[in-house]
Amino acid sequence: MIWIYIAAGIALYIKMLVFPNPAMEMVDLTIVETVVQDAGVPNAVSGIIFRNRLYDTIFEVVVFTLSIMGVRFLLADEQPSCTIYQFTDNPSIVLARLGATIAALVSIELAIRGHLSPGGG
Repeated sequence: MIWIYIAAGIALYIKMLVFPNPAMEMVDLTIVETVVQDAGVPNAVSGIIFRNRLYDTIFEVVVFTLSIMGVRFLLADEQPSCTIYQFTDNPSIVLARLGATIAALVSIELAIRGHLSPGGG
């Protein structure tokens, strides 16, 4: 197996010697003009969203779907527990309610303004 790694390393080294700079030479085009031209829309921000974030969202949905299917497959033979445990002491109940309230407020804030944050949407 080590011979495969050595051969791949030598091939990569030869590739770097033969093709030293694969970067495209841009003569007069700026990045914004290139994005607008490639996307076919007049707004560069929309072009970047269509080009990058659309694929990101699609692949996130695929990953989440596969993970849900995997969890359902792994837990298919599990029987749910019939015993439900509840907090009985007052401090635990207050802290659980406080934690649930904070989680609800954070989720509402993310739902309202999450698309404005980096990586949101």
